Amino acid sequence: MLIFSILIYLVSGKLEIYTDGQFQNVNYSLANFGYIPYGRSLSGYILMVKELEERQLDLCNKSNIAKQQELENLWIIGRIGNCSATTKAYVAQQLGAQLLIIISTKQNVSNGMELKNDGMGFRVHIPTIEIGKDDGEQILKNLTEIQDSVLYGVLSFKDSKRVEKPDVVLFMTLNDKGGYKFIREFEQYYKLLEKNARFYISYDIERWDDRISKYNIGNKDCLGGGRYCINQGGEGRLVLEEQLRQHCIWINNQSQWFEYMDYFDKNCFTIKSYGACSGESWIRKQKVIDECVENSYVKDSKKEREQLENVIMDYWVGNKSLSGIVYYPGVLVNGQPYYGNLDSINVFENICSNMLNTTVCTALQQSQDDSPSTGSDINWAMIAFAVVSCILFGLFLFMCYRRRLKIQMQQELGQQVNEMVSQYIKFYETKNEK
Repeated sequence: MLIFSILIYLVSGKLEIYTDGQFQNVNYSLANFGYIPYGRSLSGYILMVKELEERQLDLCNKSNIAKQQELENLWIIGRIGNCSATTKAYVAQQLGAQLLIIISTKQNVSNGMELKNDGMGFRVHIPTIEIGKDDGEQILKNLTEIQDSVLYGVLSFKDSKRVEKPDVVLFMTLNDKGGYKFIREFEQYYKLLEKNARFYISYDIERWDDRISKYNIGNKDCLGGGRYCINQGGEGRLVLEEQLRQHCIWINNQSQWFEYMDYFDKNCFTIKSYGACSGESWIRKQKVIDECVENSYVKDSKKEREQLENVIMDYWVGNKSLSGIVYYPGVLVNGQPYYGNLDSINVFENICSNMLNTTVCTALQQSQDDSPSTGSDINWAMIAFAVVSCILFGLFLFMCYRRRLKIQMQQELGQQVNEMVSQYIKFYETKNEK
């Protein structure tokens, strides 16, 4: 069997592919869904499944495709189109793949995120990458033209730009429940890493360049005279004001920010109620929060407050334009967008993969590895509880049956005694008459 060795490294957005002693650099795009094993490597066999070949490798339905069981570490390759990338990844996952490679219709793909999450990415637990058309067709050619050929690949997610304290930016939006869930789950990892990384937050915003009107527009979706906007059907200004309050809470006390975000998610449901609902939180009532919001505006006595520039919102605008973050909520680690499902443990691993000193990371992973698994204990406990419950219930039924049987026997015995007494009395009376 002829084996080609393909080594792929995540270095400067390139794939280094080694084939039969030769290598080439290939651009790739990493999908924004699935589980990305940051700080680790994947290896596997790239096979072109026969059923996929007959269907032009569209991976849109697994109904007539047999699950591949002959190899433990399987990478599946397919072409883009006919269905979403998340559907293809989910089908590949069900077929037993550890990685999905999608061949683009473009000759070259960028290093950015081209395979987007259509909302169903939560089902996908494997990484997905997209490669250019020519590179993909070359892999298919190697698989089809050379008899019994197998491609073996190694994909490394180890970041080569480790620093003492990586910068981590959490990009938030107020209208996504998944973001609040992530914040709740990520708080424990933040507490572990707060001394080993620099954390920042940023919020969703749009900057409108309207110099013709000199930023004097009274748009209800905007602040700064039309500089800073969020399209919320006339309620964008309320969203921006709440985001300012939340950012000031972060500046004042980051631990309180996590607590406030949990409160806000559970109590503030409509945009119109943001102001009143926020004011009921003791964290928001602190005087320093109002002072922070006011001081964020660039003072100009000739302009109303709604027309002033704002340094915090300028910071959001700059982050959005330079970060490469397309979808909110999101995470930026060391200047690189986080890819994959927004999962707290996966983000933690991504941050750790960018740190020079990973003592805190390895200590946590070691404690998790050393801690006994409670899954089987819980199962045995539930089984024992069910068995004991069944026995007790059986005893209860038996006692009830025994008591009922005893009562029934007493009734029958009493009835028989009464009949015998009646017969005796009748016999005695008959004898006296004679």
